Amino acid sequence: MGLLEIVWDGICDFIGSCINFIIDVIDGIFNFFDNVVGWFREQFLVPERHTPFIGNEEAIKGMLKTAPKKDVGIFRGVYDNQTDEITELEVVEADSLDAKTREVLGNDPLVVLS
Repeated sequence: MGLLEIVWDGICDFIGSCINFIIDVIDGIFNFFDNVVGWFREQFLVPERHTPFIGNEEAIKGMLKTAPKKDVGIFRGVYDNQTDEITELEVVEADSLDAKTREVLGNDPLVVLS
């Protein structure tokens, strides 16, 4: 099983077992450097242990059984390679995505960042 499948399975398990998780709403444009890179820098990740990722909420919102409050949504989270679990997961909703976020995601529902 590849890393993307492991992370995807972890998201499914996390969402299925989690009643409440953080939803951050941005009134405006989601900015890759501010809203992704900046957030991950605050997590103090260990590269050998943690795998940062983002995902397109539109691609997986069916799992949540709720519609987003804004036009777009991004998952950002941390997968712990040692414990085989997602340790952080947030949904960020915004009016639109900046060009860099759209470029990084492309047509993929989940992107592992390095």
